[in-house]
Amino acid sequence: MSKGPRAAFLIAIIGVASLGVAGAASAKNAPGSPKWCRHHPKSTRLACQKSGGGTPSSLSVTVSPNPMVETGASDVYAVFSVAADPVYAEQTVEIVAGLANRCGLGATWFTNKGSFTGSTANAAIDDDGNANFTFLGASCASGPVQVTVLVESGSEPSSTTTFIIDPPAPQI
Repeated sequence: MSKGPRAAFLIAIIGVASLGVAGAASAKNAPGSPKWCRHHPKSTRLACQKSGGGTPSSLSVTVSPNPMVETGASDVYAVFSVAADPVYAEQTVEIVAGLANRCGLGATWFTNKGSFTGSTANAAIDDDGNANFTFLGASCASGPVQVTVLVESGSEPSSTTTFIIDPPAPQI
């Protein structure tokens, strides 16, 4: 084989190999993709920002009591209710909350999927599109808490909101 065809063959092999590498690189979660933004809720990337207009989210979260109030030894007890489109019935919804960071002696969640400790918990959405998370926190600090809920299937709808933990009211 002379140098001309050999060089062309080598260039063709390198070109095919580089296409395989480029394909593998594009398969990972690129910064700014919906899945990447879900795991980086505080990202300032434009693609991760909620925009006005369009279709309203099919997912919402409320808390009771609102605002949450420290009781006893700065403990917090609250129920987070998630409302989703019933099309997501039997799917898993995840809650991610900064509550564990505010509760120095621990954070525990109770759902229809069991109990969880820390910042996240999972629940199954019922046939009416609802899921509940009971939260118990010990030695919690007052202030704002960001809460994100995410349905872990299909188009992965999510909703983020901020709730307040109030200090205990003085007793007279």
